[in-house]
Amino acid sequence: MAATVVQPGTKIRRNVIVNTGAIIDHDCCVMDHAHLAPRVVLSGSVKVGEGAMIGTGAVVIQGILIGRNTCIGAGACVVQDVEDGHTVAGVPARRVVHE
Repeated sequence: MAATVVQPGTKIRRNVIVNTGAIIDHDCCVMDHAHLAPRVVLSGSVKVGEGAMIGTGAVVIQGILIGRNTCIGAGACVVQDVEDGHTVAGVPARRVVHE
């Protein structure tokens, strides 16, 4: 977790990967088996669901719920909740539908 910042009130559960330079602001909760890639930014009071993967450089604004088994694309800016099992990407982040 080199150069990582974890602010007060944050809960990081079991088997979570927090990579280099990630910033986890106050009162966040990162559930079991989640993966935060390098330079991810979680603003205050973000909840990351079990098994979620947040890509390199993604930013999540305050108060957002990232569902279970989701995938957030690299460089995404997440401004609304992400439902379980969905993949989102872009700025602002939008659902990616797999055909």
